[in-house]
This record gives sequence, C-alpha cells and structure tokens, in this order.
Amino acid sequence: MNLMDNFLLSLLMAATAYSFISIGIVLQKKGILWIGWKGIKDVSYYKHLVIWISGLLFMNLYGIPSAIALKSLSPHHVSAFAGWGVIVLIFLSKIFLKDVIFRSDYFFSMVIIAGIVMLNLSGNSVTGPEISIDVITLLYFLLPVVLFILLLMTKFTNKTINALSAVVSGCTAGLMVISLKGLIGYHGYRIMEYPGSLYLYLYLFFALLSFVSLQMSLKTGPVLVTGQIQYSTTILYPFAGSLIVFSGRTDMLQMIAIILIVIGVVRILKNR
Repeated sequence: MNLMDNFLLSLLMAATAYSFISIGIVLQKKGILWIGWKGIKDVSYYKHLVIWISGLLFMNLYGIPSAIALKSLSPHHVSAFAGWGVIVLIFLSKIFLKDVIFRSDYFFSMVIIAGIVMLNLSGNSVTGPEISIDVITLLYFLLPVVLFILLLMTKFTNKTINALSAVVSGCTAGLMVISLKGLIGYHGYRIMEYPGSLYLYLYLFFALLSFVSLQMSLKTGPVLVTGQIQYSTTILYPFAGSLIVFSGRTDMLQMIAIILIVIGVVRILKNR
C-alpha cells in the first residue's frame, strides 16, 4: 500500500472511529433510563438496558479504527474528526431521539468538513512517540482527573454537572488519543507487547474516566449539550497535547482549521 493509500485509509478510519462514538452516545442516551431505574424491572427496563449496552459496544469499537488512523496521523488530526462525529450525532439524534435539524446545520456541517480537509492538507507530519517528561505534561494529564474528583466531592446543579462532566469526558477522550498514539508509536501493532506498556494502562484509565463522566453528563442534561461540550474539548485538548506532550509544531493554517471545526460544532449545537 503506497503513502497516499495509507493516508486515505487513515482518514476513513478516523471518520469511522468518531461515527462509532456518536452512534454509542445516541444509543446510550436513548437507553440511559435504566440507570437509577425505580420500580419493577419489567420489559421496558430491559429494553433500555439492551439499547444502552448496544451503545457501549459501539463506543468500545472506537479504539480499533482510531489505532489504525494514528499510525499515519497526529493526535490532533485524528481528534479533529470529532467534528465529523457531531454531524453524525445530529442526524442520528433526528432519527432516534426526534431532534430537529435546522437549515443552518447543513451549512455548518460543510464548515466542519472544510476545517477537517484544511487541517489534513496542512502539515500532516506524523508525531513521533517521544513524550516530553516535565511538570507541564504531568499537569496536562492530571487536569481532567482533578476536575472529575471535584465533581464527586462538590454539590453542583444538574446543569453544571452536565457541562463539567462533558468537559471531563471530552478531555479524557483526547487523552485516550494521546495515549493510543504513544502505544502505537512505540509498539506498532505488536499486540503481545501492549501489556508491558504504560500507554495501554493510561489508555484504559482515561477510557474508563471518559465513559463514567459521559454517563454523568447524559443523565443530567440534553444529549446535544453534552455533545457540543464533549466534542469541542475532544478536538481542542489533543491539539494542545500535540504541542505540550509531543513537543509538536503548528502553523496558522492548522489554527484556522481547528477554529473552523470548533465554530461549526458550537453553531450546530447552540440551539439544542
């Protein structure tokens, strides 16, 4: 397979990864009522449980296409496809959650796609596996963990929990990408080496934290508010991580592309 084929495959896999996440979010929102169910566990309870588990399965499939994409793409290039995930989320929400699609959604979907194309046409050099070991890197990894602990220890309104837990979910989803990039960068697809790598356990830890905080957000607010915050931070946090953790470089075109994607995400979801 030549370089262009590898690049196109990586783009397809990145889009597939975030499509799986959006499918998972919608299914989990549709079945979320089984959590905290009161009363007799009847057919309705198990229906919600099965739908929710289906969403969980889709979200767990995310790592496979994401790992393939990260072989050729930098973390912030892959995470930028969260913008594509928003487009999938909107259309699935219309089908399964009866959400409304506005005319402006089509325009801003094009803005997101344009941003993704621009980002991947500019400076698409593969980030190396070397992680900068310093205080800033440590703080970068610890920030969403501290915020999650604060959520557990402090009483907030449902609206605040919805927003902050979505931030935690988005940041830790970004850290999953960073950790997976380190794992693939050092070990490739030699799966037998993975259990001996710290990156595997970082990936699993942040996957669990992202999952738990996502459920907290879905339980306390609308799915599209959760999606707006979660996907925006999923895009922005690995972008910062590529600069901080991998000592990467960026240019004005990449910055504009990221801004376009985030604007598209926020504008699509702001009325929900």
